[in-house]
Amino acid sequence: MPQQDKPVTIKSIAAALGISFSTVSKALNDDPAISEATRQMVQAKAKEMNYTRNYFASSLRQKGSKTVAIILNDIDIPAYGEMISIISGKLAAYGYTTMISNSRYSPEYERSSIRTALSRMPEAVIIDPADPTGDNMQLLNLMFERTLVLGDPKELPTNSLVVDHIHAGYISAKRMLESKVQRNLIFGGPEGYQSSNMFLEGIEKAYAECGLTIPQENIFRFAPNQQTAYQCFMDAWQANPGCCEGVICFCDSMAYGIYKACRELGLSIPQDISVIGYDDGPANEFTAPPLTTIHMPKDLVAEQCAQFVIDRLSGGDNKLHKYTLQPYLADRGSVR
Repeated sequence: MPQQDKPVTIKSIAAALGISFSTVSKALNDDPAISEATRQMVQAKAKEMNYTRNYFASSLRQKGSKTVAIILNDIDIPAYGEMISIISGKLAAYGYTTMISNSRYSPEYERSSIRTALSRMPEAVIIDPADPTGDNMQLLNLMFERTLVLGDPKELPTNSLVVDHIHAGYISAKRMLESKVQRNLIFGGPEGYQSSNMFLEGIEKAYAECGLTIPQENIFRFAPNQQTAYQCFMDAWQANPGCCEGVICFCDSMAYGIYKACRELGLSIPQDISVIGYDDGPANEFTAPPLTTIHMPKDLVAEQCAQFVIDRLSGGDNKLHKYTLQPYLADRGSVR
């Protein structure tokens, strides 16, 4: 192998400078026992030789990777993007790198994501599981105290942060029903996904209080996606024009799909079709009309996630925590 193709190591730098391996290692890690002149000399030579630190090897020696794994079901959802940005920024200030995985609501992908994350030796894990009580969670059993579940893990001895999706579904349906919009299509999340199950439970609760039930054929379950929501509404309306007066959506992205379908069908929002979303992304005030939605406290979720990691890894807090946050209605112009 040609000399220039060999990786530059600490030993390479030590040989080039004629000093010990230990001195180079300490200088590269800013050990105060090393003089400033030596530190600058070593770091300058490392830069000259294009030395790249092997962080995984460093983590094995130091018993810490400075990495936090974040495993989410759908990173394309705008709310998740906002949360990742806040969490990553706050942790970066403490020297932590975030590793993001997308499990796509699939137990198989989730299992693979967890295994990959564990192979990188993360110091903490934040996970929105496809099923917080399922077998995949047991893969994290050796670090439950440093895991924060976005959902209710029931009896698992780990930390959790729950947004009250039951309340979100309930106030969505109440807003519609109080406006005399009773014939609604329900666009929920995937079957088996805890958050979407809770959302549907809240909708059914509101209907029951009014002595109403939701026809099963009006409930659609799929991963939050604008195009899928668009096609689902188009198919339902073309098969049965006038099939509904409104649509309750588990995600703002779904609501955007309804906007697109209504525009193509010549339907007016909210005069013909009322629409309500869930997330409250920054674009909602600029839709026409502005989207009525349930505000999920994304900033609070993200800040709590980051603070959990900081508190847990600082060594000052080892108790198990269960946090609950409440969504609220952001009433704009898409419900009559």
